[in-house]
Amino acid sequence: MIWALNVKKPKKHEAFVLIKKRKIISKDYYYLSKKNDLKQAAKNLYSILRKIKKDGYKMIAVEKIQNKGIGITINDRLSRASKY
Repeated sequence: MIWALNVKKPKKHEAFVLIKKRKIISKDYYYLSKKNDLKQAAKNLYSILRKIKKDGYKMIAVEKIQNKGIGITINDRLSRASKY
């Protein structure tokens, strides 16, 4: 799987992981939280990644996640996952 972190806009046919729900709706968008809640995002991270894999995506883009508090842990996990 190919990863891109800190992305503002995904490429075509790329799963896009967002921290909070947006007005833009796309089947390629996967939300970690409904209200920008980092604790909820951390809780949902691996289930979202499994869903993306199940949906057959080969590329994943992740929007920038605040690098504070539990956001540091989320970014670390995403960075580690992107290397495999």
